[in-house]
Amino acid sequence: MRDIVLLRRRARRLPIVLLGLGALLLTACSGGEQAAVTVTSEVVVPATGGVTSSSGAVTDPTSASSSSSIDPTSSSADPSSTTPSTASTTKSGGASDGGVAYQVPAGDVVKTEPDGFTITKLRKGDKVPQFIVFSFDGVGWHEKWDYWFDLASKVPLHWTGFLSGTYMLSDATKDKYTGPGHVAGKSSIPWASASDLPVEIADLNKAVAAGDEIGTHFNGHFCDDNPPGGGDWNTADWNNELDQFFALVKDVDANNGISDQLQVDLSQVKGERTPCLTGHKADLYPALEAHGMNYDSSFTRVGLSWPTLSEDGKVWEMGMSEFPTHGTGHVQITMDYNYYAQQEPDAIGSGTPPAAAQSKIDSQQVLDTYADMYKAATTDGVNEPIILGNHFNDWNNNAYSDAVGNFALQYCGKENTYCVPFRDLVDWMEAQDPAVLADLQNHQSNLGGCPYDAWPKCTGLIQY
Repeated sequence: MRDIVLLRRRARRLPIVLLGLGALLLTACSGGEQAAVTVTSEVVVPATGGVTSSSGAVTDPTSASSSSSIDPTSSSADPSSTTPSTASTTKSGGASDGGVAYQVPAGDVVKTEPDGFTITKLRKGDKVPQFIVFSFDGVGWHEKWDYWFDLASKVPLHWTGFLSGTYMLSDATKDKYTGPGHVAGKSSIPWASASDLPVEIADLNKAVAAGDEIGTHFNGHFCDDNPPGGGDWNTADWNNELDQFFALVKDVDANNGISDQLQVDLSQVKGERTPCLTGHKADLYPALEAHGMNYDSSFTRVGLSWPTLSEDGKVWEMGMSEFPTHGTGHVQITMDYNYYAQQEPDAIGSGTPPAAAQSKIDSQQVLDTYADMYKAATTDGVNEPIILGNHFNDWNNNAYSDAVGNFALQYCGKENTYCVPFRDLVDWMEAQDPAVLADLQNHQSNLGGCPYDAWPKCTGLIQY
């Protein structure tokens, strides 16, 4: 939904300025901030069907100057990463989805996931798989869907899309949603246009057919700048919000008077990420359990570590890591918006993007941080999963879309490396002998070269 993202830029700019830099550095948001220009002209995978210039005009989608710069030869901490393994024995996704097959991990075969990934149970001496989980909040931008579908045709890659339920309504039908503590028809993110809905439904159906996972980003995206939001809600409020999400997805055709059918199996919506990473476990988790959900990706973790279950043993805690940004020693949540707030706070405050050359530098730093994470995980003996959170966005001239896209191209399909949705990682963990999994979980958190006594204020350059 290109229109949705363009509207979001305008709707979210003022609240973002008012939040202040302190909040920006701590909180992930899904609002867009500025129009996009190119980072470089070295394009392998075009990012969108056209991006918006600083004047607001949609540029030519075939022009190199209007595309995100995905470059499989881009430098990183691991130059060998540019040649992913082609060995595989399972097809990725459905028979006609065009995906690239996964290799089969070591161990005894348990089952095959919808994306073709094989769940195995480790035997004594088997090598632990290196998982990379790509996930996106909101997922309401058609060109970005196409961008990631294109990447998945080049490397074995599937992901989790956390859908905002309000994208299942238009401005004409918005009164069918009432956020907890808000009036009907109110949302912090914009509504679809009537013409957007069939496109978004088709994108979601294509993702499901390919074996990608759909989770929830809830609905109205109410954060601290538009209370009451996740930080204020109790369990009843979270139950209300989830009830509405499932109803909006189930009834998208009836609510909007359209014939397009959404093929998302609601029984398979097992996880979520809260807007702006807000909320309290004691309030949120009971609502997840009441809706048959089994994982959360809202609450961050220190360094790299294997996910663990909640205190009651029912919710997998799959939060993103806090990890040193490459070359700085500054610890950051591994999410695109947080990198933006760290690298370009003035751009966020003003709404004016930095120069394209600076955006390219920022993009490379984030890519190098991802490479640092991969090297840290694959050299300490336990291969902690790398969990990355992103949005369908063009922030900082597509710097973060470029970084995560390049990381996928360079690392997905490397030997013993699996780029999978949260669903596959959860199922793999649940298939293991409890003692084997506990041994992985009990390993000291991997801080990527940052001494424990210095965390989180690492000094000097973090290098290997």
